[in-house]
Amino acid sequence: MAETQKKKFFYGWVIVACLFLIAMLPMVFCSTFFSYYQMPICETFGCTYAEFSASNIASTVAGMLFSLTLAGKLGKGNTRLFMLIGGIVSAAALYAQSYITAIWQLYITFFIANFALSAITYVPINFLISQWFVDKKALVTSIIFTGSGVGGMLFSGVEANLIAQQGWRMGFRVTAIIILVTMVIVFLLVRKSPADMGLEPYRSAKTKEPAKNEPAAAAAPQWVGLSKTEALKTLPFWLYAISAVCCGIVAAGIMTQAPTYLTENSVNYAAAMAIYSGAGIFGKLVMGPIIDKVGIQKGTALTCGIGIIALICLSVVPQFGATAANASMVIFPFAIAITSLAPPLLPGMIFGYKDFGGIYGLGNTFFMAGCMIGPMLSSGIRTATGSYLVAWIAIMVVFALLAVTAILAVGTGKKLRAPAAD
Repeated sequence: MAETQKKKFFYGWVIVACLFLIAMLPMVFCSTFFSYYQMPICETFGCTYAEFSASNIASTVAGMLFSLTLAGKLGKGNTRLFMLIGGIVSAAALYAQSYITAIWQLYITFFIANFALSAITYVPINFLISQWFVDKKALVTSIIFTGSGVGGMLFSGVEANLIAQQGWRMGFRVTAIIILVTMVIVFLLVRKSPADMGLEPYRSAKTKEPAKNEPAAAAAPQWVGLSKTEALKTLPFWLYAISAVCCGIVAAGIMTQAPTYLTENSVNYAAAMAIYSGAGIFGKLVMGPIIDKVGIQKGTALTCGIGIIALICLSVVPQFGATAANASMVIFPFAIAITSLAPPLLPGMIFGYKDFGGIYGLGNTFFMAGCMIGPMLSSGIRTATGSYLVAWIAIMVVFALLAVTAILAVGTGKKLRAPAAD
């Protein structure tokens, strides 16, 4: 019987497939491809690129507002119904977006679409991972978010041709249908936790439950974790918050400015970005298992060190041209992987899973704040100094700060488990 049980298919991998589908379709079509609409919408309404870009601010604010208000409710009700409603509202807003007659209407519809989209993307994805997997979280997270890279590669040309041939309004309508169909599939297949199917979360052989002949270990009190209110009063939370801001800064502060920087130095940025996209798929898949193996503290130190090396390569592009640029684009994905792994892995590791949705949602707000700061930091330094070199040095410092705060957050967080022995 024991052997048969070991070979039984674990339904958690169906959950992973569903979450991969969300990353590959709704996240890509609604977020990654949004920049494709800039030129045709600006031509339609006679607005500037800056006016169009204001919709991205609305999108970020929407995500932050969701994280602050509704993220904590994901674990307290019917998660898949919550996600389905989010998908329906997001699809409806995007469909309505295809009928806008002025640029200001885009801000409203895109705000609503992205607020609702938050109910099916980062927060619920990481909540479900935390429910279904005790071990291999970094690997599973890597696999799921690789979906965005796969979706970008598979559908970039399709989306571009659709907008060129059928117009941007049809592009929004197709995106709405894709989100709706995806979320119906997810609603039918996803389950909130293994307990809903009479299963237990995935554990590797090293962390299986204590055997019956180990009563002392089996009877040891289980630490449930802290609530969001309790976590906010601790030093580890604010160390985690700083690390989340740093993740946002390095995630958005480099690649948003890289095309301009490479163009200034006579490097074909399109070719370099293609290399970055291809390497990005492998970066997540490689770093996930490594972090599972060595732990988040060593893994963060490793990826941040790789990030500094990549920035050094980027800094010498004026001297070495495309060679240095391509080297940095190959290396960067292995560093940037930490920005999608540390923010969701740290809350459960430090604060437990009593209020994972609420704590991670708040942490996601800090991450998004970093995503807003990053481009302003790097472009602002470029404007002030006339060169990106100082900006790359500043982000090297941010990488170092990320490593230090993440390591300290985990280290000091171990003391939070002491009350479990009472």
